[in-house]
Amino acid sequence: MNKKVTASDVAEHVGVSRSAVSRAFTEGASISASKRDEILLAAQQLGYQPNFFARTLSTPAQKARSHLVAILISDFSNPFQSYLFETLSTVLQKHGKQPMLLNVKQAEDLDAALMRLSGYQVDGVIAVMGSLPIESVAQCQKLSLPLVTLGRSDPAGQHPSVQTDNRLAGQLAAHYFIEKGFSRVGFVAGRADGQASTERFQGFIDTLYQHGIDDVARLEAGRYGYSAGYQITQKEQSTLRLLQGVFCASDALAFGLMDCCRQDISLTIPNQLSVVGCDNVPQSDWEGYQLTTVAQPVLEIAEQAYRCLEEVWQGKAEVNMLVRIKPTLVQRKS
Repeated sequence: MNKKVTASDVAEHVGVSRSAVSRAFTEGASISASKRDEILLAAQQLGYQPNFFARTLSTPAQKARSHLVAILISDFSNPFQSYLFETLSTVLQKHGKQPMLLNVKQAEDLDAALMRLSGYQVDGVIAVMGSLPIESVAQCQKLSLPLVTLGRSDPAGQHPSVQTDNRLAGQLAAHYFIEKGFSRVGFVAGRADGQASTERFQGFIDTLYQHGIDDVARLEAGRYGYSAGYQITQKEQSTLRLLQGVFCASDALAFGLMDCCRQDISLTIPNQLSVVGCDNVPQSDWEGYQLTTVAQPVLEIAEQAYRCLEEVWQGKAEVNMLVRIKPTLVQRKS
């Protein structure tokens, strides 16, 4: 019972050669579909687990493929990061890749994360840069690996980046308030150096200015998370009481703001204050929030990130260095 099942055990069970078992687990290898299915079924029944790392190390470097793709991500306290990681993992697995998580809790942990990454023979990296400072992009460029960034562009234009059209996100929120007849509105900003927050604000105020609304309250939360939304609401409650609507740079900020309004400052939503978030994380649809929000096209972002990696792996001469995908407004009850 304690003996580890080997490829030879599977081969003997099915009545094939050991090399046939190896080909069954190798992408693109010469083996009939029926025989592959028979071998894979036997492997599952016997509990055989192929050692892909050993196979990669024994393959010439120019041909080696581990099928590992590292996902570099930070700030799992923000539900969008968890949502994005789940979607990226699902897409990679659908395409036969194995995601590997590198959780960077603090910006200063990035060097250590990159050092750990160098110990694995990964095929590529998807770096979710939106929650990290701009210097992190340059650090990730030190990797001699195919790299795709999400949430922040590569200033040097050396690596492809996939992002939501954040200016359009701000425009959608502004049009929503304009259609409601609001003239006293505000914006809750995330990171001071956050590209997404900056672009959302710019799209928001540009649209409002075009419609004669030039006095927009900007509240600096400093982060994208729930606690930041709660704290800025406590601090700026007098300003919020003067507004008809507020657009938050993330759903997590909106959740914190809404809970503080209910629990601490007795400001009713949406009767006294209309709230719009940005992300459309699953919690947005919870009965306790029913948050109107600008939905990031997370599945499209994940699929496009994978396509960018594929283009690099295939050695295409022209790779689209900046892909922006359109968001949509999802109207609920907030």
